[in-house]
Amino acid sequence: MNLTIKDLASDIALAGVHVETARHRISSYAKDGLICGRREKPNTSPTIYKPVDAAVAVILSALQDCGVADLDLQRDVAITAYPGMERCLSGLARGESWSLVVNVLRCSLGIFRDVHLIRHDQPAGLALPVEFTPRGAIVIVLDEMVSPVVRRLSTQKGH
Repeated sequence: MNLTIKDLASDIALAGVHVETARHRISSYAKDGLICGRREKPNTSPTIYKPVDAAVAVILSALQDCGVADLDLQRDVAITAYPGMERCLSGLARGESWSLVVNVLRCSLGIFRDVHLIRHDQPAGLALPVEFTPRGAIVIVLDEMVSPVVRRLSTQKGH
């Protein structure tokens, strides 16, 4: 399934973000290499996205709504979300509950971010050595937020 920036902006806008803000965010995510659009023809053709790209864009937008503008953390989230996103979308379509969990810890070497895309019944992180001191956590519940992408996939399978 091929999606356009308009489709991704619509998915983000359903979470209450103004559509122009959503378009700007998608352009920024693409420019920063956080989402992976493709061009099928020369550079003048529009960028094509897949449903996993839409879901990652929705998650990144939610992270921004939580006040996170740190590009390194956004990159960690994108890198973590992409490999498990198809499994997450399939699970959401079956009625499972999924979340993105970011644990921020500090040790003598600096900040460590423990980022996981987890199903409701999975553990929320790694067992870390005692020298890591927790600094905070962000939990983004994906069930309703990513539902526009799940509905689009369900509609495609129904045809």
